[in-house]
Amino acid sequence: MGTEDISGRTAERADRGMNRRGVVGTLTKGAVAGTLLAGLASTAMAEPLKKTSADAPAHEQIRNLLAMYSFLLDAADYAKWGQLFGEKGTLELNGAVWAQGAEGVAKKMAEVMAASSKPITGVTGEHMYRHIYTNTHIAVNEVAGTAEADSYFFVLHIDRGSPPSIGGGGRYSDKFARLNGEWRFTAKRMDFDWSDA
Repeated sequence: MGTEDISGRTAERADRGMNRRGVVGTLTKGAVAGTLLAGLASTAMAEPLKKTSADAPAHEQIRNLLAMYSFLLDAADYAKWGQLFGEKGTLELNGAVWAQGAEGVAKKMAEVMAASSKPITGVTGEHMYRHIYTNTHIAVNEVAGTAEADSYFFVLHIDRGSPPSIGGGGRYSDKFARLNGEWRFTAKRMDFDWSDA
């Protein structure tokens, strides 16, 4: 193979590399512009999207319900958190019914948290929780309007000025029903594998 052949191939590779970089650069610029436009559009459309969320697939609606469970619980917004349960929904702890119904569940959690040696102050403050779901499996029965989910969970305890620590963890077994067009917990069972409480 001659020197011209090698230098010709090197030049050809360099041209292809430049072309690829040019294409990637153009795509990146387009992606940035597209992201900015999408961000503006999503801000403008936030209200309509909230109203049409019932059109999302059942699995996605249930994942959002699970996320709201953590967000509202960690925010210490127990009244709204309780509304995630149906009027007959139960909250079970290690196999025993702990509270029932939206108001009962909210009241019980508020009482327990208020009696804690370190009351939870919400998503900011001196002492906070973060409830984290992992490995969630959801099974939906569209005809019956019911669903079940199994997840692992762990709870981060956060004291201001100290690193977070895992205060407990275990498994959630959840049952849901579509009530008035929205998914709600009909039963939530928490089985702790370990807890520092």
